[in-house]
Amino acid sequence: MHDKALDTADLRILAHLQSHAKASNHELAEVAFLSPSQCHRRVKRLEELNIIRGYTTQIDPQALGLEITIFVNVSLDAHGPNPAQRFSDAIKNVPEVIECFSLTGETDYLIKARLPNLKAMSEFLMHRLMSVPGVGSIKTSVVVEEIECAPGLINATLSDSRS
Repeated sequence: MHDKALDTADLRILAHLQSHAKASNHELAEVAFLSPSQCHRRVKRLEELNIIRGYTTQIDPQALGLEITIFVNVSLDAHGPNPAQRFSDAIKNVPEVIECFSLTGETDYLIKARLPNLKAMSEFLMHRLMSVPGVGSIKTSVVVEEIECAPGLINATLSDSRS
């Protein structure tokens, strides 16, 4: 765990940064009910503890022509450290892959990918993914509607501490 537990002010800072990554220190201080200098120290501590791992910008995939989101369950044809490592190394270099998770259960990996159209999806699956060493089989699901897409971990349960 971390050398210090997170208190309400830390959680307020984290919750605000999740949806407002460009927030100024002054804005964060107001949200956390801290002075700007105290808030700055807290943010630096959260970064040093690697609780805050970076700051990102959310981009609308459709604005970039990425109309299709797919999830692909991948099963390897062999198991053990070498096939898994080969797959992990290879998949990191595939630009269409947004996220990739190693799983327990029926399949070995779950991939989230974004593509411009069905032709690109077919190309990705048949020529890029199936050519990765160790891939035995894949099962693909196409996203019909994105119901909720939020990267946040801290949710609105802080409402009690905000009053």
